Amino acid sequence: MAAEAIVAQGAVITDTVLMGILVVLAMVIVYFIIREIRIMKTANRTIELELEKDKLKLLQQHEASKAFPFTRFSQEQTGEIRQVEDENMILETNIFAKERLIETRLTRLENLVKTRKLDDLLGNIQEQEKTVK
Repeated sequence: MAAEAIVAQGAVITDTVLMGILVVLAMVIVYFIIREIRIMKTANRTIELELEKDKLKLLQQHEASKAFPFTRFSQEQTGEIRQVEDENMILETNIFAKERLIETRLTRLENLVKTRKLDDLLGNIQEQEKTVK
């Protein structure tokens, strides 16, 4: 009778073991997602850095080509160029000063007109109040 009561059981997976396995799988998936996001960000940054390096090379080439033609000018020609640039600077300064003067005078004129209108309105209101009383 004792031999009949013993039943052989196979491997039993409990709920806690199953939950543990699912949690570990979820953590692995989250790890891979975070890893891919970090790889994407570093790849984008690498591309941006390469683009900035290319921009710097282009700017350096542009500056190098810009400086070259002036070496062919004589001292008299560069002196004349500087003189014209100085005259342009003086003219620009005078134009800016005149523009500022005009702007300030216009604002003063606008303010005078506003105060005159407001004074006229106050005078009209006082006359109306006198007629009502």
